[in-house]
Amino acid sequence: MKLFAKVWIFLLVLTAVEVFLAYLHTPLTIMLVALIGLSSLKAAYIIAYFMHMKYERRLLRWLLFPAPIVFILALLAMLPDAAHGQCVMCQRTAAAQEASRQATLNKGIAIMAAPPVLGMAALFWRARRSTKPE
Repeated sequence: MKLFAKVWIFLLVLTAVEVFLAYLHTPLTIMLVALIGLSSLKAAYIIAYFMHMKYERRLLRWLLFPAPIVFILALLAMLPDAAHGQCVMCQRTAAAQEASRQATLNKGIAIMAAPPVLGMAALFWRARRSTKPE
């Protein structure tokens, strides 16, 4: 399997882990820290492989390295506010429902996520198929 396909699959697995974390009933602060960490890891892989920074000179990589660190620190500084700043409509709708309707709401969110994921998978499959030597 080619390197970019492996990286794409790894990114897809990380995205699935992020979605799975939303369904676990972990404390909100822990979940937000985990999501920031996973998103940072995904961003690093995208920058390294798809933006070809892995193959650049070391000096250029070191010049660009401080910016994501400052960004992550800024996100972590805003974490206490993010823990309480949820979408009011979603929060009140879910809180007003019984457990079975909350589960249905979560399933609806997962169903809404399926078309973009399947569309990206189809595009990837088509691109991979068209680049194979025959």
